[in-house]
Amino acid sequence: MNLGASLIGVSSEKSDRPCPAGMIFIPSPTGGFCIDKYENSAGNECLFSAPANQNETRKNLDYPNCQPVSVTNAISWRHISQNQAATACAKAGKRLPTNKEWYQAALGTPDKFGGPDDCFLGQPNSQEPVLTGSRKNCVSSFGAFDMIGNVWEWAEETISDGYYGKRKVPEEGFVKSADNEGVAAETDFQIPDENYGKDYFWIQKEGGQGMFRGGYWGRSDDAGIYAIFAASPPSFAGNAVGFRCAK
Repeated sequence: MNLGASLIGVSSEKSDRPCPAGMIFIPSPTGGFCIDKYENSAGNECLFSAPANQNETRKNLDYPNCQPVSVTNAISWRHISQNQAATACAKAGKRLPTNKEWYQAALGTPDKFGGPDDCFLGQPNSQEPVLTGSRKNCVSSFGAFDMIGNVWEWAEETISDGYYGKRKVPEEGFVKSADNEGVAAETDFQIPDENYGKDYFWIQKEGGQGMFRGGYWGRSDDAGIYAIFAASPPSFAGNAVGFRCAK
C-alpha cells in the first residue's frame, strides 16, 4: 500500500507553508496543500454535535456559527452529502479535497486491522465509528489519521455515466492498477490484488455518482487508500460517510 514512498518524511513542521490548526501540510509538484489531520466533527457552536440524520446536518449548516473542526477524540460528522460536505468546508474557509489530494494525504497509512491501535475495520456488527485519531497506528506518512476505515470520506469529484473526467472507468471489482490519483484503472471482479491491498472499486455507471474513499468500519481487506465507492449520487448521506477538508 505504500506507493509514493519517496514522499515520506516531509512534515508540516518542516514546510515553509504552515497550515492552520488541525491541518497538516502535504507536499506536491504544484506547491503542496493543507488537509485536515482528522475526520471532521461538528464544532462546539453547532446545534447538533453528532447529526443523526440529514435534517440535523442541514440545521447545523444553516446555523451561522456552526463550522466543522479537525480535532482528536471527537465524533465524526456523518449523515452529510457530498454537496453538504462542500458547504461545511466552505464555512470553515476550506474545501473538499480532490481525489488526488486525498490519495496523496493517505499514502503510507498501514493497511492492516485487528489490533486495538490499528485502523478501525472488520467490525460489521458495530453501528458507530471510534473517536477521531484514537487509533494511533492508523496514520499516514504525513500525519493524517483514519484515512483508512472508521468512516468513508467524501472527495470533490464525481463520475458521470461511467466517465471520470475524460477517462472511462473500469467495471466494479478489485483494483489491479490505479492512476496517479489512486483511482482504479483496471479491476478484476474475482481476484484481489495484494499489490493494491486487496482494495475494491464500487461503481454505478449510469448517471452522476459522488465519490467517497478509504472504507468504513464494516469493511475489511477491501478497504484501503485505493478503495472508492462511486455508486451513490452526491445527495447521498449515510451513517458511515463523513469528510475532511483541504485548503
